[in-house]
Amino acid sequence: MRVNCRRVAFLILVSYFVISCYTGFLLIQRRRALATYENQRIQVLTEVSDDTGNPGRQGEQLQYRHQYPRILWNLEDDQGLVAMGNHTKPEFVVEIWGKAAISLYLWQHIFDADLGPRMGGVWSYGTKRFQNIEFRYRTGPGVTPSKVPKDTQNLVLSLNVRDFTKIDTAKAWLDALAGFPQLKNVAVLLLGNEQCDNEWIKSYLAANNGSVKFVFVVYDSPDVDNNIFYQWPLGVATYRNFPKVKSAFIPTSIQRKHMCNYMGTIYVNSSRQVLLDLLSTPEMKDRCYVKVRHEWLPEETEHSRDNYLKVLAHSDLTLNPVGMNPECYRIYEALSYGSIPVIEDVLTPGNCGNSSGFSVSAPHRLLKSEKAPVIFIKDWQKELPTILDKEAKMTLEQKSKRRKDVLLWYENFKAKMRKRFVSVIQEKFFGVHQFI
Repeated sequence: MRVNCRRVAFLILVSYFVISCYTGFLLIQRRRALATYENQRIQVLTEVSDDTGNPGRQGEQLQYRHQYPRILWNLEDDQGLVAMGNHTKPEFVVEIWGKAAISLYLWQHIFDADLGPRMGGVWSYGTKRFQNIEFRYRTGPGVTPSKVPKDTQNLVLSLNVRDFTKIDTAKAWLDALAGFPQLKNVAVLLLGNEQCDNEWIKSYLAANNGSVKFVFVVYDSPDVDNNIFYQWPLGVATYRNFPKVKSAFIPTSIQRKHMCNYMGTIYVNSSRQVLLDLLSTPEMKDRCYVKVRHEWLPEETEHSRDNYLKVLAHSDLTLNPVGMNPECYRIYEALSYGSIPVIEDVLTPGNCGNSSGFSVSAPHRLLKSEKAPVIFIKDWQKELPTILDKEAKMTLEQKSKRRKDVLLWYENFKAKMRKRFVSVIQEKFFGVHQFI
């Protein structure tokens, strides 16, 4: 009888092992299939088409799938910062808890890291190692104070306080950190208020006897000093499933269908309405692709998303009038496809402005300081016609070089943001000083 029980227990153990391996295999295959599907969709959206809408010849496509030059600021190429293939145990572990979509931009676009489902999709999880730090990322509805690891020692908490209704939730998360007895270091990645009114977080700073050592904040906050507050890019709209675009698959040497595009929400008595009126004039209406709506919608259908991506991929210029803030997702989404952002360089009402952390003036301090390949504009009616006249005179060879430069700049920009993020963590959490 005892032998039979042992056999049964052994069979149960073997069955559990086999089922676990098979489940893991299915998850890996699913992730590969999703990645392949997404890449195929992006390639379809950027395919060369003739005037009849027929795909171009395969040979024409292959020559544009170029190999990019070495990326500047690439952590993987910096032997002093990353030891790729190093299987030794990391000296430090930093948890990143994503309660704002900008954490996905950090993880998938800046870190270029993978993410997989856990607990049937209740949350998503991934790991990425840089130098002697292993980052562990968690996001999703299952990421709550009662579910995250209680033995966390080093934490970057991503919060969304874009509107005032979300401040209480952000405070609840920061207050809950008192229940983590081993917590030594805390930083916040903050999707701040569009008027740069983030006074509420200052009471949580270590300088005011709080737990937060420093903050990466989106938008041109005057608090940015590169000591406690660091500026962070808004990035792409990951909450609308904007894909991670591989720049090497973007055609650069073809004639794009649209000289420019404007796709966005129109606000009454705004510069967006001024721009729409200008693009509707007889002299301008055939120059740009225009698709607008008069009410902001948080979600996109698959069709509207694919149309948006296709227009970006087939436009030389992407127009970016100000909204509630001068910085918008469309800027970084255009850069992803090698389309030059034409950006309205005007401050919106609120507290955003200049800071001691930058020598350039607001708005768009981060883009200006990094010499982004964009076109800044103050007055749509006075300046846009001249810009489009100049665009019409450019040769395909000039446009091709410009696209390559834009794509390379954006890859370098993401790599530099990655290095800055890791370096600040090294310095503020662990006392290791790196060049930023």
